[in-house]
Amino acid sequence: MKKNLKPNCFAIALFFLTPIGCTYNKSSSTDLMVNNQQIATEINPQTARTDCDTLVITCIDYRFALANQEFMNNTLGLKDNYDHISIPGSIYNLVNPETRELLFSKFALSVKLHLINRVVIISHKDCGGYGGSASFGSEIAENETLCADLRNARALLIEKYPTLEVNLFLESLVKEGDELKVHFEKIP
Repeated sequence: MKKNLKPNCFAIALFFLTPIGCTYNKSSSTDLMVNNQQIATEINPQTARTDCDTLVITCIDYRFALANQEFMNNTLGLKDNYDHISIPGSIYNLVNPETRELLFSKFALSVKLHLINRVVIISHKDCGGYGGSASFGSEIAENETLCADLRNARALLIEKYPTLEVNLFLESLVKEGDELKVHFEKIP
């Protein structure tokens, strides 16, 4: 009888101490999943469909993220109708033969699953994927390189998917008075 008492006492102690440990572990974190809360947000009913018209490719640079969303949703009118691939260097990875196939594999998935017929590529000046503006030597060299890479990316995409419409944009941070704004330039 004494042999069974020790494991039973341990199990009982563990049963009572575990909830106490969890009770005292009150995190001040704003983690939305604390206490298994269920989070739900409303979506546009059209978003429930399984296809979209456009794939947007951008850089991950946080300085442009909000402006990119507003540009895609409002200026281009793509709200709830695009896939978004965001990778460091954006077009650099598409024109670079060493990383091209990885990007094409993600792109092919969007074409296959969501039936896209248009691609919007947004590149930006002072991109870390290229080493920043300083790596070009001049603003003119940076602009020429980025525009040439955008056009090269378009040619690569159209070569692989001839029916795609490919739109190109180059964005930059511009100081206007006391405000820093993002300007988008359409590249022919």
